[in-house]
Amino acid sequence: MNTRNIIISALSAIMVAGSLATMSCMNDEEFLSGPQSPITFSADTVSFDTIFTGIGSATKNFKVYNPNSKGVRLASVRLGSGGSSGFRLNLDGQYGTQFTDVELYHGDSLYCFVEVTVDPHDSDSPILITDSLLFTVEHGNTYKVMLQAWGQDIIVMRGAIIATDSAINVTRPIVVMDSLVVAPDATLTVAEGTMLCFHKGAELAVHGRIICNGTTEKPVIMRGDRTDKLFPYLPYDRLDAQWGGVTLYPESFGNIFSHCDIHSGSYGIVAPESTGEDMKCEMTNSIIHNVAGYGLFLHGAWADIAGCQITNAGAGCVTVIGGETLFTHCTIAQLYPWNADRGPALLFSNVADNTEYPLRQIEFRNCIITGYSNDEVYGSRMQDSDADFNYMFCNCLVNTKITEADEPYFIDCKFDVEDKKNKTTDEDQPPLREANFRLVDTYSFDYDFALDSLSVARQMGNASYVTPATQYDLRGTLRPTINPDAGCYQSE
Repeated sequence: MNTRNIIISALSAIMVAGSLATMSCMNDEEFLSGPQSPITFSADTVSFDTIFTGIGSATKNFKVYNPNSKGVRLASVRLGSGGSSGFRLNLDGQYGTQFTDVELYHGDSLYCFVEVTVDPHDSDSPILITDSLLFTVEHGNTYKVMLQAWGQDIIVMRGAIIATDSAINVTRPIVVMDSLVVAPDATLTVAEGTMLCFHKGAELAVHGRIICNGTTEKPVIMRGDRTDKLFPYLPYDRLDAQWGGVTLYPESFGNIFSHCDIHSGSYGIVAPESTGEDMKCEMTNSIIHNVAGYGLFLHGAWADIAGCQITNAGAGCVTVIGGETLFTHCTIAQLYPWNADRGPALLFSNVADNTEYPLRQIEFRNCIITGYSNDEVYGSRMQDSDADFNYMFCNCLVNTKITEADEPYFIDCKFDVEDKKNKTTDEDQPPLREANFRLVDTYSFDYDFALDSLSVARQMGNASYVTPATQYDLRGTLRPTINPDAGCYQSE
């Protein structure tokens, strides 16, 4: 006896019978007509975040329900504008702006997908685009779902090479479709309020010089070009690796980043091996946040970093190999959420690829250096070498464990070794160091690195380290003349 064939034959018979039964039900469906044919929707309004003009949006959807005991025929489904607004539909697998004779069986539903492309409107400010989606039941009422989107005019850059001294001073976002290159011997000056939105994989490649003149109220922003959301609670702008990053090539010197916000890239600012003795980079009151690779990487550079937030970088927040760098009133926090195998908040060294790179000096004044790990500070020195390896931490909150030999290099520091909100006597349990900060939301990946009221970094700074560049904190709060807070944010 072939049991397998009998089973398969029986299953086939059941499936055929089921299909015939379904078809019979469909053929026997009774349909309502007239005003007593209500339908419902999963949303009464479909809203899009800001859409760059000329670039299509992501797709949003909602469901249309028939709660009745009989079927409903939709005589028409159409856009109120007739299709002139830029909205487009996909209704249950059909694409267009108007549909007729749509059948919705009792207790059933169908998906409606909506997209929009906004035409340029020659305005510096976003404008609101609206339309309505009208569902008219057979011989009955018309039901409405509202559609709305904000459209923002943009400037598009493709293959841009800055070959001579130039300036960007525009009030509309700039979408960089591929790399923006500053050629050797050229200077690019970027005015306050400029927003550079880089397409996936695009980067800012500086062979010459860049000067970013942002302000507290109008920072220079470098980010990805996606303005939609992965989930209703999660904008793509909070995800990492949405674009490349900023590369300062070996021949590039004299770069200035003042009040810049660089976030959500594959890396932040990377400066490969420098060969000159000039200032490589000055960064003041700026942010590097949420990048997949290095946050700030300096190799053999002379740099001055003041009042900056460098946070959540997959390969490490700050990496310094050789050179001479000063950090004042900086918050360096490694709370990178995307990969547990993350680099440290801080790594400094005088060696790379078995080659000496003298670390003439790296100094931290009134800074916070912390993160999830038990030790977020790594100093790597070349063995059997006389190459310089000079470092100093003054009035800093540091997440590290030091030896007696290290003590002279940590002056008036505090060590972030326990959770100040949820203190525990279990020494083997790692502290929750995010308790230092006002907001760490690992669900929606929203962060505010201003100090929590219980943070021990409050009032631990030394006022003598406050410079004209750091007199005001990153958000414009005046620092006191005695006992300022450590880090880039001053408590009010």
